[in-house]
Amino acid sequence: MKPLQHIPLLQILFLAQVYSVVSPQKAPRIITLVETVDALLDHNATFICEVDSNPPADISWTRNNEPIYYYDSRYITKANGQMLIIPNVREADSGEYCCIANNWVGQPAKSCGALQLKMKPQIKRHPSNITLLLDSKAVLPCVTLGYPKPDITWIKDEHMIKLSDRVSILDYGALKIHNLRKEDAGQYRCVARNSFGIAFSRPVTIEVQAPAKILRVPHGKKVPFGTKVSLECNATGNPIPTITWLEDGNTISGASVEETLVGDVTLSVLHVEVKKPALYTCLATNHHSGGANTVKATAHVTVSGTYIQSGPV
Repeated sequence: MKPLQHIPLLQILFLAQVYSVVSPQKAPRIITLVETVDALLDHNATFICEVDSNPPADISWTRNNEPIYYYDSRYITKANGQMLIIPNVREADSGEYCCIANNWVGQPAKSCGALQLKMKPQIKRHPSNITLLLDSKAVLPCVTLGYPKPDITWIKDEHMIKLSDRVSILDYGALKIHNLRKEDAGQYRCVARNSFGIAFSRPVTIEVQAPAKILRVPHGKKVPFGTKVSLECNATGNPIPTITWLEDGNTISGASVEETLVGDVTLSVLHVEVKKPALYTCLATNHHSGGANTVKATAHVTVSGTYIQSGPV
């Protein structure tokens, strides 16, 4: 065999030696570490893991220590695996993501980051209109979604509600009002805020009802026979009460009633000609969320002078 026949092999060995000097093997090194990514719901999230190694490393990814397979359609990899894309992020995508680079020279390199889901506030459950009695307890729910967790406030008639021992916001966002007052009636809205936005619930109303209550009672009188008298009875409540007059427990005939509504107060005046002693009763009635309510006040009218009692001779 001629020596010249060995020259190509020598050249190959020489070139290999030169190449190993110029480009030595080295274990993977991650030069762009994986960072925590904040992603909005339904937006894309991208992790970058730039690797330096010789020979080039194989790059794999894990989520919560579970491998992400190249054929998983939920993920997209680019740049030879150095970029992991999660399209249309969902709640279930939150977690820890790790990049692992291995070229079997030295130890594999690893870098991890988290996917933190960010979401504008949403009202998951809106409050509803409610009708309650005076002095009862009101609770208006407001269930929200959002990342970070939204701060909840309430407005009434477009003004921020001032919290107190009587008015509070529960941990889950509901508005609670103890000992309802007349002034608590109105329109309410829940407001959810976080760093990504603000959301309003639909407006709802609290109606505060009150049982009928007599504010001014009729007063007894002593009058001459045949005198026309006026008896006054004022009542309030929500709904506005109706007022009925009775004479000795029966419907009155030959009398007239004047009624005037001033705000939520009904002013009722009975005009009747007195021909005998009688007990006049003012009945105030309204129907509210707790049922029907009737209150009464009475006045005894006596007669002086000529009075003939009817009856058998």
